Amino acid sequence: MIVKMVQINTSPEEKKYKIELQYQGTNYRGWQIQPHQVTIQETVSNALSRLAGIRIPVTGAGRTDSGVHAIQQVAHFHFPDKESVPDLKRALNAVLPWDIRVVDLAEVPGSFHARKSALKKRYDYRFYTGEVFPPFLHNLALHLNHGFRLKPAEKAASYLDGTHDFSAFTGAGSSVEDRVRTVSFSGFIKKGSDLTYRIEANGFLLYMVRNIVGTLIDVGCGRIEASDIPSILASLDRNQAGPTAPPQGLYLARIWYEDISIKS
Repeated sequence: MIVKMVQINTSPEEKKYKIELQYQGTNYRGWQIQPHQVTIQETVSNALSRLAGIRIPVTGAGRTDSGVHAIQQVAHFHFPDKESVPDLKRALNAVLPWDIRVVDLAEVPGSFHARKSALKKRYDYRFYTGEVFPPFLHNLALHLNHGFRLKPAEKAASYLDGTHDFSAFTGAGSSVEDRVRTVSFSGFIKKGSDLTYRIEANGFLLYMVRNIVGTLIDVGCGRIEASDIPSILASLDRNQAGPTAPPQGLYLARIWYEDISIKS
């Protein structure tokens, strides 16, 4: 059922909470509420509303795309002061579907904002490089084993470190004017047949990580030279970069905040 989001007024009888979620995004049209679509934000809001008996809006730290997963998504909401934190966490997990889990829930000051208070985020993109793709990784990783060379891709990834205008890696539908972001880590982690591309930055743009990954795949497959990355960045032209990688390998992995816990 689609429930329309409405603004509610907070009162002294309500508290503000920070919630950390893990989810498998395969069955959802991304995080953000959309008409006639099942989304993570809507599902969590509906679960909270069911428990509270009133509409509970939820604000997330970022929007994951359709089919993208989260190891740590963060959101905030106001809730009537009638449940203890452990009881609320337990009740939420009891009514949420199996592919969305609450891993942490804490009361926070009124100034906390899941998106605006975030200092840095990490995304991981997972590949499987073995010859035979395990069926249990379906929709959870991308099979990558034909003609891909890791060393050039690693070199290309290193060029993304630092502060750049990422217009060349931004989705065409983005309305964000300031596209400068600072990347503090961009590199690969390999363990046997499991390969992960990891990127950490102070913020991300629409499809930015998937466009970067698609470009790095092209570098590893010899379609783009690693040394072309600086000129692609400088061009500010999306057509100069590689294709958008599929969503199923992408994970919102971690979000950093200052210590905002309420001391008891």
